[in-house]
Amino acid sequence: MKKLTEAQRRKIKKDRVVDLIFLLSGIMFFAFTGWIAFNNYYGYEIRKNSLLAKFENKEVKGQQICMYRNKLNVGPSIPVVIDGETYYVCCQGCGDKLKQNYQDSQYGEDKFSHHRIKKTKAFIALTKKSQGKVSYFESEENFNHFK
Repeated sequence: MKKLTEAQRRKIKKDRVVDLIFLLSGIMFFAFTGWIAFNNYYGYEIRKNSLLAKFENKEVKGQQICMYRNKLNVGPSIPVVIDGETYYVCCQGCGDKLKQNYQDSQYGEDKFSHHRIKKTKAFIALTKKSQGKVSYFESEENFNHFK
């Protein structure tokens, strides 16, 4: 067997270090992308479930919901002003749909009295087991009778 020269030994050591750096870089890359994917997918669900628990059977402010889809927002709401009244939506798409269907979308039905009421004037609440869907009431008194 042939003996290695000092230069060859240094080259082998250097190659091993480079291989180790590439291996660690690959591990870090996949760990980071896995963390981002997990956080985006499960992080949303965790925040959503936390909000549902926080507001269950309680009043919800208009800024915390999408008034087009009638659902609790996990992220920030976008204000849409129509006829001098501010409606809140979850995305620009819902804002556009709200503007197109304004005559129907501006109203909600009181779950207790079954009257038609404007969403901007309503007492908004998240009822039990609603899975994020909000209910509109004419007053807090109607909500208390309903629950």
